[in-house]
Amino acid sequence: MDCPRCKTAITKDPYRGAEPNQRRHPVLERIKHAAGVEIDHCPACGGIYLDHRELETIQIKAREYTSRYQAPPAEQRVWARAHAQARPFLASDQAEEPKPLLCPACGGEMAERDWGFSSEVTIDTCLECRGVWLDFGELEALEEVFR
Repeated sequence: MDCPRCKTAITKDPYRGAEPNQRRHPVLERIKHAAGVEIDHCPACGGIYLDHRELETIQIKAREYTSRYQAPPAEQRVWARAHAQARPFLASDQAEEPKPLLCPACGGEMAERDWGFSSEVTIDTCLECRGVWLDFGELEALEEVFR
């Protein structure tokens, strides 16, 4: 799987004649979350991919564990979201329309949607397999909302 956010490609072995199965340093690495689910983490940008129903499992079990990461403050999330929405207006008149993210699991188009409860967290959901992409710090922010 390649990272849909930072577009970092899978690093190939530098030796000539390397087979595809001999690639090293996959971009998305599987890590075990405290809620008991395996999530795909991008070490380059810190994004997280969750398969269908994994975010729901984390939501249900959020009260049973404490995250080892601290969520960014709500003010910082509001500022970052406003800055991202204003970026096309601040750029030149010939700014391109941002392309939608592609799901790392199935390659389908991902749609942005707001997570409820005034969390100021926007998640990207795959329209085909219903997987979820969370940018850096968004999972921790949602865990705070779940508690």
